[in-house]
Amino acid sequence: MRAELRQWLKRRVPIAWVQLGVVLTLLAVLPLAKEVDPDFWWHLRTGKLIVESGIPRHDPFSWTAAGKVWVAHEWLSEVIIYGVESTLGYIGNVAFFGAVISAALLLMYAMGRRLGAGTKPLVLLAFVAALALARFVTVRPQEFTWLLFAVFVYVLQRHEEGDAMPLWVLPPLMALWVNLHLGFFYGLLVVGVWLLVQVFRHARTEPSKLRAPLMVAGACLLATLLNPNGPEILAYPAQYLQGSGERSLIAEWQRPDFTSPLSIPIALALILLVASLLSRRRPFLWLLSAAFIAFSLQAVRNVPFAVLLLSPMVGSAAAGRWLLLSRHRDSGTTLPVVGSAVLLAALAGCVFVIAPTVGGTVSGYHPSGYGYPVAGESFVESHYQTARLYNEYGWGGYLIDRLYPDVPVFIDGREEFYGETIFGDYLHIAKTEEGWDDLLAQYGVDVALLRRDSRLAKAMRASNNWQEEFTGPVEAVFVRRHS
Repeated sequence: MRAELRQWLKRRVPIAWVQLGVVLTLLAVLPLAKEVDPDFWWHLRTGKLIVESGIPRHDPFSWTAAGKVWVAHEWLSEVIIYGVESTLGYIGNVAFFGAVISAALLLMYAMGRRLGAGTKPLVLLAFVAALALARFVTVRPQEFTWLLFAVFVYVLQRHEEGDAMPLWVLPPLMALWVNLHLGFFYGLLVVGVWLLVQVFRHARTEPSKLRAPLMVAGACLLATLLNPNGPEILAYPAQYLQGSGERSLIAEWQRPDFTSPLSIPIALALILLVASLLSRRRPFLWLLSAAFIAFSLQAVRNVPFAVLLLSPMVGSAAAGRWLLLSRHRDSGTTLPVVGSAVLLAALAGCVFVIAPTVGGTVSGYHPSGYGYPVAGESFVESHYQTARLYNEYGWGGYLIDRLYPDVPVFIDGREEFYGETIFGDYLHIAKTEEGWDDLLAQYGVDVALLRRDSRLAKAMRASNNWQEEFTGPVEAVFVRRHS
């Protein structure tokens, strides 16, 4: 055993593998240098609520939709977030979700290798993918969907290549997915595209070969019923996608803005995918890539799925066209495996120490006043627990975590739950459109916690109906004068 260990420690790995490790490490710890995601807070509080009293069936957090039926479709993700937070703090969640997104990219890297792409072009594609994903990577249940999407693509594409892959792992994974995130719908889409390819391939000549694909697809569909809400969950994605008429004002539902420098990596990724469509050797990957290119152009939140397809689709297409980019031409510098591991560990350690200072978050999940109304929420909790609070949309999740159950919120990141009426009224007030103060009066709002330089804050300062009671680093608290 010792001799085998010594032999293994003497092994060397291609330097491109180390470069890939550096890319994935930096991507994984990126959330430490970013503001905590606004939805993280209400996910955290929901996880705690589930652990303490079970899955909520009605909204416990707001006063505008109090008691309304709420489908907590991400309940398992929220329990995981709360569990990690309770034991390891926010930095633990960053490491955990960093591992999730790294696993998704590594799986697609491995698929690209199996399809003939060389190490160097795959590392370059991974770098492009990391740049495109940088704006999306954070602590959110959505990352579970990215990983499971990669798993489904990996398993089904290997089956396409003739490998004896156990397709029956997919239904249990679908049962897990439906309890983690609403993105299970994308899993059904992947299976549906694969089934379509099988039908075109075998329907006329070998219909008996469709039995297993049909059974797997049917089992995946049935597996979605294994959730606390049963069949109701199947209708929820359609309601969610339909959403509010004001959804276009939410960043992740907008079309990519290719005039912004931040969208350059996204544009490059989509251009590479479009170019790879010239190769029609792999119909399953081809159809998936075409579909997610179209989805990405409709809403920026779909971009990560297209980006994950870069390695298998673009890598294999390039290797098929240029032999130099195939794995058969892999060669070059190697590094000792031990030294490589030490290098990556040191890099991760340095980033974990430096990133919080640069980004403004601190160890644990508590922010150091960076972007959130820490002082303002404390003032509201101390003085206005019985008031009806109007709050900024992006602060709703934070206020839920900090003020529940004492002070309910007006609105938070669950836009699809509040619906067009409440969300529309929120925007009407926030944009100070005609009658905004009358609308606040109709809702009976007594207190407003706003960004100190927002349009509404300026309007309230100019109004005789409101008094600015508190001003913090980023926030201001206004109270209706008759209250």
